[in-house]
Amino acid sequence: MKTTDALKKILNEQVLGYKALFELLQVERQSLVDFNEESVERLAKEKDTILLKLRLLEDERVRLMRKYSLEASKEARTRQTQPGANDGSNQQAYTNIKADMTLKELAEITGDSIFLEIRSKLRSLLQSIEELNDYNKILIERSINYLRNNLNFLRTLGINPRVARKGFFITKEA
Repeated sequence: MKTTDALKKILNEQVLGYKALFELLQVERQSLVDFNEESVERLAKEKDTILLKLRLLEDERVRLMRKYSLEASKEARTRQTQPGANDGSNQQAYTNIKADMTLKELAEITGDSIFLEIRSKLRSLLQSIEELNDYNKILIERSINYLRNNLNFLRTLGINPRVARKGFFITKEA
């Protein structure tokens, strides 16, 4: 399998992973609105799993980008040393291809528009995730403030919810 094909596969898996994360954040938002703490806890574990998978995919993408960079640079240098390489009909020769290039740069170098499509999907998903994450953060902060205010109110009444109360029995002696 060519390195660019492997990159496309990894990038498409990342798109699917970010879609799953976005859907999970939507469910989390509803759980926060409903004050469903069990669901929020379960979703946090699922988010951790998805994020771990996304980190692994990103590591693989970086590895493949380095590999592609080395292969493409070597191939470009080889083409330049061959006789008749500068006939004017070739595309711009990239002899020093960096490993940390953007998907836009990769699409320019390879001439493959699929990288631009994947870039567009990723940008859209990441922007949506960021907006939803900010919204969920506001919901969490409001929930914490609500709980804090209720605890302060209970304390003004002399009730301290942190103190564990022991039960007692009233006995009737005969």
